[in-house]
Amino acid sequence: MSKFLFAPFMMNLGESQRLSKLAEHLWQNGHEIHIIGEPYYPFIFDNVAYIWHHCPADNAIYNKERYDSFFSLSTDFNFLTEDEIETVCDFECELLAKERFDAVVTGYRLSMVTSCRLEKVPLIWIISGATHISEIVENSEGLFSNNKYFQSNRRRSQLNQQQMKKTVEKMITSYSSNVSTWNAYLKRQGGEPFNNALELFNGDLNLVADYSQFYDFPADSSYKIIGPILIDDVGFSSHEQKETSKILLSFGTSFKKDWVEKFLEKLPRNRNYLLTTCGEDIHLPGAHVETIDFIDFSKLESTIDFAIIHGGQGTVYAMAEQGIPFIGIPFFNEQFWNIKKFSKHQAALLLENPTTQNLAETFNDFTEQLADYKQNMLTLTHQIKKEAQHSLEKAEAEIAAFILQNKR
Repeated sequence: MSKFLFAPFMMNLGESQRLSKLAEHLWQNGHEIHIIGEPYYPFIFDNVAYIWHHCPADNAIYNKERYDSFFSLSTDFNFLTEDEIETVCDFECELLAKERFDAVVTGYRLSMVTSCRLEKVPLIWIISGATHISEIVENSEGLFSNNKYFQSNRRRSQLNQQQMKKTVEKMITSYSSNVSTWNAYLKRQGGEPFNNALELFNGDLNLVADYSQFYDFPADSSYKIIGPILIDDVGFSSHEQKETSKILLSFGTSFKKDWVEKFLEKLPRNRNYLLTTCGEDIHLPGAHVETIDFIDFSKLESTIDFAIIHGGQGTVYAMAEQGIPFIGIPFFNEQFWNIKKFSKHQAALLLENPTTQNLAETFNDFTEQLADYKQNMLTLTHQIKKEAQHSLEKAEAEIAAFILQNKR
């Protein structure tokens, strides 16, 4: 049996739940599970058999105040100081050297990516296929803050678009200033620096928790599609019309409170809404908006007509699991790309810039085509739920083959 260290960003609910479900699956099959971090949600990694490691620097780094800097449309990943990186990575490197894990599993703890690089410990990412270089280049408009690239891209000829993609790929693969603080630490420790920010999001094995028809990677790629790891283990939401209907508003754990409150003010008041808050205290514009900390679809007393979401990997698949079409408003690059996968199948609408668009008009247009959006989403739902039934087993098989190869 193998010995694993799970290194999540604890406050990111979607990532932590995916890692928690994988950790539980591996533990049930006899593997030794270690966790690094400070627990944030009581239902995450809830197993007394796990061995916990607490880094003193975590409280100052992986906290609510710093959360926004980790999850934004910015492509600059120098959000920790060199002193902070040294403190947290020194602790992690000492832990890795002492425990000699067979592999580390992460979803977004970037300090651990750096530490594994130094200690040469096998690193496994549970990741979105949207982070692959081919996907980033193909959907490069998501890299531009406020989606400003949209308008200029539409005016380009096909030849110019191809040239732009080549330029973007060269920029991504050769630009390292956006990881300079991480590289400064690596160089001081005699390690190999990152050539670009993409290497910060690339493990020795990358398990893609996505629907297989959304991506196509070569057989020899380090990217292996395992299928979605669905967040909620609840029954399928009834599509029978209930007495009341609502529009679900769910912006994950990466939302900015002030942005959400301003967005709520712009919502048409002739509709009813249900907002997930993750426990945050949100100022509401009126009785047409109700709140709930976390949603359990099996206990809803209202029909969900459609959803407005941020496009996080966990949330888009939660909507797909329930057959709910959505309007997506991305806060983070990967969320933009996640939404596009569903919008290409006409199961969702990508809202490019909600601050400048007429939401009432957008809602009317979306509602007029809602039956088609629902049918397209339900078509995806069947296959996604089918793949999700075996995603943890596929992950374990890929990890076992990976570890066996490393031991040869």
